Amino acid sequence: MATRTCINHKDPPSVTMCHQCHHPICKACSLVTPQGTYCSPECVILHREVKQRLQQPESKDFSKLTGIIKLSVAFALIILGFIGINVAAQKVPKLKKIDLIGRVMDAVKNR
Repeated sequence: MATRTCINHKDPPSVTMCHQCHHPICKACSLVTPQGTYCSPECVILHREVKQRLQQPESKDFSKLTGIIKLSVAFALIILGFIGINVAAQKVPKLKKIDLIGRVMDAVKNR
């Protein structure tokens, strides 16, 4: 297996990889922090920003959209339930008592 060389230098072999960008780095280029080893101060900052963004609660706009989608799915499931009961009631007469679509259709026909 070939030894990888440092991303910044031609000769020294890498001793680790940057915690953020995963480039191979030599001992001289290693910036060691309590959060990990990085190739540059920029990667330290970028890693901190990414971590903070991931820990933030979802935005209110996204929460509203999620709520609307959940409500739409629930409404669609209810409608599908009514349609399923209507189709089943055509073959099982006892279901006609709870077949709201059939009752509405019968009421419209009998006008």
